[in-house]
Amino acid sequence: MPDLGKKHLLYGSFVVGCLLVYYKLEAPPNAEYDYLITLAAGLQTLGFLALIADTSDGAAEGLSEKTLWAFVITHVTRISTTTWGEGYIPEDNTGDVYLYQALEIIGVLALIFQVMRLGAVRSGQEVGQSFERHSQLIAMCAVSAILAYFTKSTGHDDYYADLLWMFATWLESMALGPQVHLLLTGAGSTRVDEACTHFAMLTLASSLTISFFWGRMTRDRYGEFQKDSEHQFFHAIGIASFLRVALSGTYVYLFKGRVSKRPDYELCAHDEL
Repeated sequence: MPDLGKKHLLYGSFVVGCLLVYYKLEAPPNAEYDYLITLAAGLQTLGFLALIADTSDGAAEGLSEKTLWAFVITHVTRISTTTWGEGYIPEDNTGDVYLYQALEIIGVLALIFQVMRLGAVRSGQEVGQSFERHSQLIAMCAVSAILAYFTKSTGHDDYYADLLWMFATWLESMALGPQVHLLLTGAGSTRVDEACTHFAMLTLASSLTISFFWGRMTRDRYGEFQKDSEHQFFHAIGIASFLRVALSGTYVYLFKGRVSKRPDYELCAHDEL
């Protein structure tokens, strides 16, 4: 199937799914904005699937490998808590069919497929995987773990589940850091690949959607959490959301600027830090 046909199928399916949820949606008064969680997950998963469709006939390039791994770790970690815990998931009727979790799982499968394909393409170019090569990803995970320890809440009412969920939130906010750094430094190739346009735009849309949700939650429930001395959770979520939107927006800006100048980029193995 041509790339254009794949994109039409993806977007058509997404729109149909959104319409079905809209007409069937039922939510209690305290969960009227929970559909935004599902929408954000759907947009991000659509971005991962569009990434696969966009690069299926190319070199499976266009995104930093460390960024891909950061997304993989993020989603696997979060799924490990939301598939059995009752915190941080939509409380509307989409929860009856585990729609949010299903979207996250589809996103993970798409990411793993892309990582494997990227590894296969680069296998003939790389001498080996050094510590220095992955030091940035390791540092991101370490910082996320430390921040999670100090800012986790009690949504799952389980120490380790809450810690893992917050770790995933912080790591996701930094996931595009390696890609933005690569574009800012202009390392490696002097050409820019436009294959990831849909991924870049959908990732930004997902970031804005979930940030709006947490903004509403902060406005509605900050006082409640402040009484229990847990309001620092909303401060942390606000910072993580801002960082995620900032990196997504920067990525889109840099990416579009490079595409307009150099339309034939391929991110090679030696481009990675």
